[in-house]
Amino acid sequence: MARIIDSRPLLDAFLGVLRPLSGRVAQAVGRTPGLAILRAVENAGSAAYAARIRAAAAQAGIACHEVPVAARTDGAAGVRAQVSALSAAPDIDGILILLPLPAGLAMPRAMACMDPDRDVDCQHPLNLGRLMTGNPLYLPCTATAAVTLAEGMLRDLRGMNCAVIGASASVGRPLALQLLDRGATVDVLHIQTRDIAAHARRAQVVFAAAGHAGLVDATWVSPGAVLVDIGINADPSGRPGVVGDIDAAAVADHAAAVTAVPDGVGPMTTGFLLANTVHAASRRAGLDFTIPDLTTLPAWQALRL
Repeated sequence: MARIIDSRPLLDAFLGVLRPLSGRVAQAVGRTPGLAILRAVENAGSAAYAARIRAAAAQAGIACHEVPVAARTDGAAGVRAQVSALSAAPDIDGILILLPLPAGLAMPRAMACMDPDRDVDCQHPLNLGRLMTGNPLYLPCTATAAVTLAEGMLRDLRGMNCAVIGASASVGRPLALQLLDRGATVDVLHIQTRDIAAHARRAQVVFAAAGHAGLVDATWVSPGAVLVDIGINADPSGRPGVVGDIDAAAVADHAAAVTAVPDGVGPMTTGFLLANTVHAASRRAGLDFTIPDLTTLPAWQALRL
């Protein structure tokens, strides 16, 4: 039976380590680090996620500001103006644009108005370029969360055969780069991949980031594989809540472990978002910052299979 991996204990420990680092910024500049979340006003999922970020930010000593936007009242130009204003705001160190944006509002055009130094989700073209060259300003939050959990379970990814299902610029490609940096052998699988399930079966670690509910079933999984589910999808059955890209019940007798949804990759994504915010605030305050070493935390050590 596959072990279900819940990262909430690790997030709690992570936030406890971040809080004194936030306090150091506050002592230097007279205010706590500030994160702005720009989200679609009519999207209930974005509102719920923003609420979880706010709660975690409070634990980490970070001020969180929500900026709801609507296509009808704000328009594309208004949203770009909001992003520009946040990029110049003295109390905002990091900006997160939550997807999906309202219809008609394009993420690339919004990102073009953002100060790359405040792009704490690592989605600005300049920051993606820095990641590509191996010199990132900030770590991409979701990809780093996924790799962190895989390393927690397996300790060392060097030489591991890894499959990344999904090639998006926001998750799949940054994830593949991070895995390559760790010495893994990486296959990136996507909608044009022929016999995609056969490719996935060859992997020891499968990262599912396709945005397709229940896509990965037992026919995609080799015995003893480790599965990291990055998908967040509405339940196709219509039940409340969300489901991942992996059919956890179908793979339970095949996989060694599968991350929970939404409590697997999600909490640690929030953790790295807040760590990047403290990093951004520290840079603006002229303070050195290093992402805390999670491997020393008992909650990380408890992930080991």
